[in-house]
Amino acid sequence: MKSGRVKRLFLFIWMFAAAGICFAGCGDGARAEREDTAGERTGSEDMAGEEEDRLGMETAADGHIDLEALQKQNPDIFAWLYVPGTDIDGPVLQSGIADDYYESHTADGKEGETGALYTEMANLMNMCDFNTIIHGKDEKEGDILYDMHFFENPDFFAEHNKLYLYLSDNVLTYEIVAAYYDEGSDILRRHDYTTFQGCQDYLMQMYGAKDMGKNFREGWEELTPYHFLLTLNGSTENSTASQYVVIGVLVEDAAGQIERVILD
Repeated sequence: MKSGRVKRLFLFIWMFAAAGICFAGCGDGARAEREDTAGERTGSEDMAGEEEDRLGMETAADGHIDLEALQKQNPDIFAWLYVPGTDIDGPVLQSGIADDYYESHTADGKEGETGALYTEMANLMNMCDFNTIIHGKDEKEGDILYDMHFFENPDFFAEHNKLYLYLSDNVLTYEIVAAYYDEGSDILRRHDYTTFQGCQDYLMQMYGAKDMGKNFREGWEELTPYHFLLTLNGSTENSTASQYVVIGVLVEDAAGQIERVILD
């Protein structure tokens, strides 16, 4: 009997020790799992910080722009322009203070000679106008729209036919149909673009532009006032100087939101 009790005692001790080993292992595993999870959380927090730090270096190359984050830095930002094949890849703003505010202020709202890409208050920020004009400096290398002069080269013009505009809830694709030196007068105020005739008059003027270096894409000889244009407009030093323009026509409206009423 005594021998049986001893055997049972040894069996009990062995089982307890084995259970202790198992419990220790679970404890270590759980602790390791918690440490790994904590590491992952720390990594995520670090990444979030890095994302915030990278906002000033946002680019459309990956096909996504965080406009909401950019608008927290400057509410005047309403779009992002991307022209493949060039360094034109940046925010578009509209000031409620003055039309030319961003001629002398950068996208963060600070004074700066480089300026920013901007539209005037006469243009709607939902891109539903007949012709939206995006202004920017283009006079010297490094200027924000300097690279649009690449389109003076017929080969470059032939090979690069798209530009993109990112909105907070939409992506618009434009086909580049024309690039040339335009007259120096204000495009937005030449005609009444709320009327069919005003839009038609501008189109006739565009088709009839006499610039010897004008590039025009075949297949777009019959634009109408029912199309939507986006014009990149370079700087002019005075009212008589010519300005270089690159004109795109809307060909894809991802969210199906672009429409307007034209008066007869």
